[in-house]
Amino acid sequence: MQPLRQLLLSLSAVFALGVVSGQAAAAPEDSHLLLYPGNTAVYINGSKTQTQVATLELNGRYYLPAAELTGWFGIPVKWDEGKQAVQITTPKAFLEYSLADRTVLDNGTSRNWGTDADLQGDRLYLELTSLQPYISFQAKVDQELKRVELRYVKPEANRTLFTNDAAPNIKPVAKFTVDKESYRIGEPIQYSNLSYDPKGTELTDINWIGNARTIFTPGLYKVSLTVKDSLGNVSDTYSRNILVKDEPYLDAFEHKVYYEPVGTYVREEEAVLRKYLRGIPQIPKQERKPADRPLIVSDSPETFTEKGILYQEKVNGKARLYATHVNGMDRKMKFAILVRNSDPTRSVTIKTTNQGEVYPSIYANLMGNEPTIEFLQGKRAEQTMVLRPNETAYYKAMPDFYPGQGINVLYDVETDGEVFFSFVAMEQEDELDTIGLFPRLAYKGNVRGTFSGSEVQWNIDASSIKSPSSFAIGDGTSDQFVTGTDFFSKEPALNLGNYGVVYKIHIKAPPKMSVLILPRGGVFKGPFLVNQKIVQTPPSGVMMDYQGYTIIARTNGTEPSLDLEFSPASGSAFPIDVIFYPLNRK
Repeated sequence: MQPLRQLLLSLSAVFALGVVSGQAAAAPEDSHLLLYPGNTAVYINGSKTQTQVATLELNGRYYLPAAELTGWFGIPVKWDEGKQAVQITTPKAFLEYSLADRTVLDNGTSRNWGTDADLQGDRLYLELTSLQPYISFQAKVDQELKRVELRYVKPEANRTLFTNDAAPNIKPVAKFTVDKESYRIGEPIQYSNLSYDPKGTELTDINWIGNARTIFTPGLYKVSLTVKDSLGNVSDTYSRNILVKDEPYLDAFEHKVYYEPVGTYVREEEAVLRKYLRGIPQIPKQERKPADRPLIVSDSPETFTEKGILYQEKVNGKARLYATHVNGMDRKMKFAILVRNSDPTRSVTIKTTNQGEVYPSIYANLMGNEPTIEFLQGKRAEQTMVLRPNETAYYKAMPDFYPGQGINVLYDVETDGEVFFSFVAMEQEDELDTIGLFPRLAYKGNVRGTFSGSEVQWNIDASSIKSPSSFAIGDGTSDQFVTGTDFFSKEPALNLGNYGVVYKIHIKAPPKMSVLILPRGGVFKGPFLVNQKIVQTPPSGVMMDYQGYTIIARTNGTEPSLDLEFSPASGSAFPIDVIFYPLNRK
């Protein structure tokens, strides 16, 4: 720690040679500053300059060098040799920081400065939030970019503020600033509305003209703003020109990929989608297909026209039950899953560890989407039932559904003995003990069978991805469909679309990128679980092939991994592409 006298002499030299000598540049009327703690590079209204010292970060607080306030905001800063104090004249108060006892005089009232200021070597620093009320700049700390952003509008000279009801009913003032002096083609424009009402009444109407967030044609563009207060007074129009230089930054397609919020369905022309998102490199992946939980699928006849047993299979251990059916009869019916313990000597316990189900509906995409969301979230409590020897019971009995309505269900089960599950289309008056006499309904297309596994695990190393790249789900080639056998016919079965299968996709070291879902097979609607949070694709309605994409994630390049889970929803067509679009332009 240097002696106080030496410190005071150093501070005297700092201010004598800096601010008060007039060498500091005059502050512009409007200031937009980008400060990087620990770095002397500063951007003022888009122009890079160097300061003698950097902004500091101390214990989670940010400190501005006092000697820079004149150049940044036009705030007078003076060293008083006699008082050994730094004096700052702000629009709101006269501040005098005494270095000997670390106190500050605030309009004549003394207090300890505490964490409001700090001495580093021969420099006085002022804490950002404690200084803000006196200078009235807007501050934003961007942890991702590790920078402090300040916006400041110089107060109008000789302006009188009226604060009582007897004051004249003067007009509000419209004013705004932008973050840069000029922009490139496709570069985002950030507007800061700095309008106010001198009398203190609320601004009720904000009217912009020409405030485009992005401009894709070079030129000079006029932007105007008027405001109205709660008393009906309208401000004068405040205008300024926005210069867009003939320098490319992002085109219209890429701008959406970069800046549309996660979860947005972005509509686009087919030709544009094919230009940017087809023929791109395929992402290699390591695949694993666990076989510890067979998948039992009942989806044929999907639309049944008579009552009967739709499908049946035995389970001893883990299994996933999946069914989707539509009532094709002229009266209301019931769908049920029966379970039978065929062992005459012992009871069997059945646990349901996860489920997704939906009440009967006529909307095919809703019918597939809702149970898939529930299943991926996996928030239902575990359920248990016990079957006595030779007992048959309803495992699930869905509400009555009317002609044209359908159901879709998924259940993960675990048993400690062998049981038989039967998927049944029945009438309301049918008794449980008569269902064993029902006919087995014939296979009529779609998917039916018992498949080797119900999960696909993909590990992807994305660290080397530098350009848009993709992988497909449900194309039958790069993503092969699971195979199995039809319990009734004993014929081979193929799960076209992999319905009921859960994909678990682990992406190591993702670059800064947007993750897009592009349908290629037809109508599509289905949820993704992104780092344990559901993102619907699309957020409402459905997507069609080559009519748009949904942004399901955006990474900043610092995450160690990204995890996606997905299960093909009933009613959706495949394949779909998962696209990694690096955000590496600037």
